[in-house]
Amino acid sequence: MSVIESHPAVWEGIRKSHADGRLAHAYVIVGAPRGNALEFAEAFLKLLHCEATEKPCNICTACRLVESHKQVDTLWVEPQGKLRQVPVGEIRDLIKRMTQTSFDGGWKAGVIVSADRMNSNSENALLKTLEEPPPKTVLLLLTDSPQTLLPTINSRCQKIVLSEGSAIAEQATWREPLMEILRDLPPRSGLGAALVAGRLKAIFDEVKGGISEAVSEELNLDEKALDESKLKIILESRTTALLKEVQAEVFRLVLDWHRDILMLVSGVDASHLVFSEEQNALVEQAKRHTPASALQGVQMVEAMAHRLDRNIPPLQVFDEAFRKLVRP
Repeated sequence: MSVIESHPAVWEGIRKSHADGRLAHAYVIVGAPRGNALEFAEAFLKLLHCEATEKPCNICTACRLVESHKQVDTLWVEPQGKLRQVPVGEIRDLIKRMTQTSFDGGWKAGVIVSADRMNSNSENALLKTLEEPPPKTVLLLLTDSPQTLLPTINSRCQKIVLSEGSAIAEQATWREPLMEILRDLPPRSGLGAALVAGRLKAIFDEVKGGISEAVSEELNLDEKALDESKLKIILESRTTALLKEVQAEVFRLVLDWHRDILMLVSGVDASHLVFSEEQNALVEQAKRHTPASALQGVQMVEAMAHRLDRNIPPLQVFDEAFRKLVRP
């Protein structure tokens, strides 16, 4: 199944915007830069250049040129060198090409593959074009880590989400262990709180290891390369960014769980629960709470996420938080 068939609503929005002359000047396409995001970008470009009435036809000369990345008014930029970064020189060349007259009188496009690999100089160079785009131009930024782009870049682009970054997409590796922890709440003693804290830290440790391994493989880093400080920085920064994405999703789920408990303790109808499929477990936990302790649980999760952002050791954060939830 093609990416267009997999995301019909997304594609229809782009097709209609093109037909109505309302395309945005820049899009962040969230997905696999060498997979579905790349395929969607190619379909997008075919829509701009296709010679047929029903676009894209996938058989005309223009469509074939797009597929081979040889369409004359489209410039492709990809990470380069051992550091696998998008250098500022490539971005400046892209900007220069975007301001020149189109060869065939149509659209000019730029595609940045793995846009999250831009360094700060590259991102800053791109910003001016995003602020003052030339007419009839479009930029497509392909990335699986949109959160690592400058907020000013994200705010100036429309977002097309095909699939979340690898950290979130692989929820199967951590969601069920997290649900098991939630079902065992609240801890009955200080020892129980410490055990719960250890289980939550173990989830994050396993996720971090998996992310680091995936990023290393993607960067094609061997042991010798990892000794180089710049490559270490790239590996650590990308791993940290994706780990924070998981942490945010985990804390969202934990917060939703405690809000469900607060609603039950407060007498709200169970039909409004986020975790409606876990109603039995939630009802049993709610019996051990007062409105005050249930509210404290919600506040505990919010404080826990904030403290983790301050680089306090995770096990300390989790242990202190769950001790506040002890209900004999």
